[in-house]
Amino acid sequence: MTSFHTYLAKVAAILQGIFLILIFHLPDPVYTLFYIASFITMLDLLEEIILILILPIWEANVKGIYWVMRKQKQNIYLEHGKRE
Repeated sequence: MTSFHTYLAKVAAILQGIFLILIFHLPDPVYTLFYIASFITMLDLLEEIILILILPIWEANVKGIYWVMRKQKQNIYLEHGKRE
């Protein structure tokens, strides 16, 4: 378990929850919501795989790829500034 808790994972979990609640309360499933939730979940899983490859050490509660790359870029600038 990665435990990154990215924003995309939170959105996917909310969409999955809404779909599961509606499937028990409506006579017919909302297929559009199912496809949207599935697509967002696939994006989330892809993001987590990329984060595993990008991060040198494991971190919890990462916001997403954008924030990890921004933090790495800031660290590079800080290291470069210290060397001069």
